[in-house]
Formats: sequence, structure tokens, C-alpha cells
Amino acid sequence: MMLSLPSLRTATTMLALVSLAACSKKSEDTPTPTPPAATTGVTYTVDGAAVTATTSGATVVGNQIIVSGVSGTGTANKGVLLTLPKATGTYTLSATSNEDATYLASGNTSDFYESTSGSIVVTTYAASTTTGASNIAGTFTFTGKNSANATKTVTNGTFNVKY
Repeated sequence: MMLSLPSLRTATTMLALVSLAACSKKSEDTPTPTPPAATTGVTYTVDGAAVTATTSGATVVGNQIIVSGVSGTGTANKGVLLTLPKATGTYTLSATSNEDATYLASGNTSDFYESTSGSIVVTTYAASTTTGASNIAGTFTFTGKNSANATKTVTNGTFNVKY
């Protein structure tokens, strides 16, 4: 049995349509998922209690950046201050290092715990001349001592601050 030219075209068209219907979507038809935005702010654990700062920021002072993460007000004020160079890297904390971490346990000055050991890792440092477009991010952990020689341990610290 021979097919005529119009019948052959119809059969070819039908075969093409069946083949296309059996194909899966092209990869460009599937939307690429957008990765979640990096969380901004400061978080840490002190003596086993997780803390998320309600206010965070950074200030440039000479060749250093001071990152802060604070929660509460008045004598209930708690937070951390990190003094960092303007560069990515791992910085070891000690009583004599230029880098520093401080934990404020309350609004009282005797509740400042200056770092005696630990580290700060700056994973992102992106300076910009546009206000609010600069970014510094990383992690930290330290043990601090107050004026009465009491200690506090701060772990699981993260910071991602625009300034």
C-alpha cells in the first residue's frame, strides 16, 4: 500500500506532533529558583542562650570597622561589639590583639566582657562609596572577662551588616 503525497504529509505531521507531545519541557521553560537572601543582622549564643540582636550596624573608624548587635534598652541592654580590620580573613582574639570582641551583659559598665581568646572570621568585606551599600559578614566565637574576672562564653556568632 502506497501513501499519496498529501497522506504522507499528514502522517509526517501527526508523527511530529506526537513526538513533540512526548518530549519534556526545555530547561529554559523551568524557572531557576532564586536563592534565599542572606540573613542580615547579628546572632550569637551566650552561656547556652541564643540571642538575635534587634539592632545591628557597623561604623568605620580609621582602618577598622566596629560591628554592633544590640538587644534591649537601659539596664536590660545586651549586645556584642566586634572591632575588625577592613579585610576578609581569620583573626585570633587575645588580650593584646588589635581585633577585639566585647559582650555587654547589661547596661552596667561592670558587665563588659572583653575577649581574652577566640576568633573572628570575616568572609565578606565589600566597601562602597554609596551609604548603606557596604557589607561585612562573618562568624565569631570568644571568651570574655569582666573587671571582676568573671567570664562569659559567646559562641555560634554570625554577622551580616550593611553600612
